[in-house]
Parts: sequence; C-alpha cells; structure tokens
Amino acid sequence: MGKLLLSGFNKLNPAELAIVNNILKGYQRKFERFNFDYLKLDLKQKPHSKHGKATLYEIIGALKTRNILTSKTAGLNMLSALDEVLGRLLIEAEHRERK
Repeated sequence: MGKLLLSGFNKLNPAELAIVNNILKGYQRKFERFNFDYLKLDLKQKPHSKHGKATLYEIIGALKTRNILTSKTAGLNMLSALDEVLGRLLIEAEHRERK
C-alpha cells in the first residue's frame, strides 16, 4: 500500500474525522482485496461555496499507480462526496488493471 495524503480535512470535528478514517479503511481493504497496489492517494477537500446554512464541499482525488487517475465531485454531504470519489477511483483502477 502507498502513501495517503489528506488536505483540508483538518477542519473536521473528531466525530467526522473518525467517519472519514472508517471510509478510508474500508476502501483500503477493497484495494487489498483486488491485490491493487498504489503509490500515492491524494485527497483534497475544500468548502466550495455556501448556500444559506449548507456548504457545498468539493472533493478531489488523485490515485498514482503506473498512471495517474483522478476523480472530482461536489456535494452538500462531504462524507458521501468522499465515498463517491473513492468509489470512482476504485472502479477506474480495476478497469485499468484488467486491460
């Protein structure tokens, strides 16, 4: 397994950070299940804009293997946006490995 770099996640409260860690551990197990080694997984989170009381979060993911795979999404729920980005990266990595 490779390095995991998180940017912008330091502003989360401890409960949200624990959920983020659980999501990341789950995807790490999925990467291991497919015997997929990555060199670096870089995740960036930033509040994109405010809509009243709600914040639109933008999550950008980059997975470095032999190639660099990227995924980006924005949503009002930061945790579901993180899950969506990691899911897209996993699907793309599986697709590239099968070729």
